[in-house]
Amino acid sequence: MTTGNRPGRRALLDVEHVIDVALAILDADGLEAVSLRRLSADLGVSHMTLYGYFDSKDALLEALVARTIAVPSATGAASEPWDELLFGVIQDLHRALVDRPGIAEILVSRELTGQWIAEARERILDILRGGGYDERQATDGISVIFNYLLGAVMIETRRGRGGSASSFDVGLRYLITGLKSAPP
Repeated sequence: MTTGNRPGRRALLDVEHVIDVALAILDADGLEAVSLRRLSADLGVSHMTLYGYFDSKDALLEALVARTIAVPSATGAASEPWDELLFGVIQDLHRALVDRPGIAEILVSRELTGQWIAEARERILDILRGGGYDERQATDGISVIFNYLLGAVMIETRRGRGGSASSFDVGLRYLITGLKSAPP
């Protein structure tokens, strides 16, 4: 707990600590265990206190996703070809999601529409736009790649990798090569 400088008042929660505790619940007990009530119990505060930080469970879940995965800006690597940039971003996402499969479950089971999700989506779409694809083509391309990514992560974290250590990368290369062969 931090801040809270008024006498007789409890210190306010540190939002980063709240997210850490929620991630610990997700990692230990799965997505179904993550609730504002459970989180407040683990933090030792009223569940209503958490509404000062997150207006809904979906807002909390988006904060967990945002903490776990990072999507770089496509403009930062303008010298790298779009397909290599996309490959690297999806590889990074794959590693993060395998390390924390509860986040993949959130992405599969929830439609998150908050600001962070919108910004991350735009950053990934910018990569394909940089390759000359229009909005529909970029959206379709990212949809196909994310279906592959999330499916691979869910299978890999529940059953184990189905092929070699590089099988995810091989499949991702196939998908990106397919995108390249269907020019804008």
